[in-house]
Amino acid sequence: MLLASLLAGCAGSSIFIPYPNTAQAYRQALDTGKPENGVKAIGSKTQSADGMLYLLERARIQQLEGRTDGSKTDFDAAIARFQAQDERATISASALAASGLSLYSNDNARPYQGRTYERVFVHQYQALNYLAKGDVQGALVEVRRANLVQVEALAKKADAVDEAREKSERDARSKGLNPENYDKFFNEMDLAAGRVKSSFQNAATFYLSALIYEATGQTNDAYIDYRKALEIAPDNPYLQKDVVRTGLRSGMDDAKKLAQQLKLPTTAAAVAPAEGEGELVVYLEEGLAPVKQPVTIPVYTVNTANYVSFPVYRSVPAPQAYSLAVNGVTHQTQLLTDTRALAVRTLKDEVWDLLVHSFLRLIAKQELQRNAARKSQKSDEALILGLATMLFTVATDQADLRSWLTLPGSAQVMRLSLAEGEHQIALPNRPGQAPITVQIRKGKPTLLHLTVLPGSIYSRVYPL
Repeated sequence: MLLASLLAGCAGSSIFIPYPNTAQAYRQALDTGKPENGVKAIGSKTQSADGMLYLLERARIQQLEGRTDGSKTDFDAAIARFQAQDERATISASALAASGLSLYSNDNARPYQGRTYERVFVHQYQALNYLAKGDVQGALVEVRRANLVQVEALAKKADAVDEAREKSERDARSKGLNPENYDKFFNEMDLAAGRVKSSFQNAATFYLSALIYEATGQTNDAYIDYRKALEIAPDNPYLQKDVVRTGLRSGMDDAKKLAQQLKLPTTAAAVAPAEGEGELVVYLEEGLAPVKQPVTIPVYTVNTANYVSFPVYRSVPAPQAYSLAVNGVTHQTQLLTDTRALAVRTLKDEVWDLLVHSFLRLIAKQELQRNAARKSQKSDEALILGLATMLFTVATDQADLRSWLTLPGSAQVMRLSLAEGEHQIALPNRPGQAPITVQIRKGKPTLLHLTVLPGSIYSRVYPL
């Protein structure tokens, strides 16, 4: 009965088929310029145990495809699920069942709930959907939500370790788990994880909110959010100029000091676009989020070596700036958000919890095997039950490789003052790609959203 219930609970989840195998279909669809095939590949999976994840993937694909209404609907559904998680005062029976199932099988048995950095992107992308519909106020609501997620996560991070987590650690240590023995299996992620200050801080969301504030005349609010973005990405020269420009216009002394440090003009008039000019703001996303890979490591229980599968990231490259030709003149983007590093840092921060849970799960499985053998009176039944339990143990010992895999590898920005009128933007290393025409309006910023993949480029223009 237990094995039957475990197998039934696995339906619709990633417990037997690693999620990256499933996601390959729609990642490839995006790269080949056929996003509609990605939507078809997801199909009705949004109703499965991993429905949250499939909603995120489909919403992102539809946004790149230009299907704003479909994308907005899916993001709304995902946001509602996030809110339901947050508002749940007590653990529901289904959550308890999923936790129990996960103890006997693997972490894939738990319904996917999303990571903090993914939640930030949800609101950021929903803001773009509102901009596409011409609803600036709706966009501001979403970027405020994105920023609030970061603020709340930062506050939680400062709290003491949860009592339940401490208990699980003590329990695992008392049974012989020594975490220091396992560092070597995860050290490869240290370099990429070290590229970001935390696992969720996203300068791009603060930049987008600041850009909208500035476009709607809320200069002081724009300055505040540009400053927040600069704290996360302090070496970005476009951000530095944005902070100086809005700060000087708002009369901030800090802005004048920063201008002096950067050897920029110290008057608002000197840093503003010239008469008759507007601004082109390119928000460029490159590549796709990294894919987790399984690694098998030995975990010892009662002097017995057991081999357990864990998720890791391998060979995570640092973002590279992109060159864009604007009317034939080349300019470079600068980094806002290293999504690859956020994903790695998130997993690195979870390693100890995963190790503890896997250790306790292993002990539970071994107890399950012993109970199956004890309860059977006949030797043949004992053999069959023991074999079935062992096969289930092997089959379900898969690392949880789930994450939002259509997110970009990184987000970058480029900002230029240009004369009013039409301008041509092209990627110099894509000679076969037709230039993108952007209309610049006097005294206004125009946002160009580019998503650059090895095989395709997606673009959308948002007049602000």
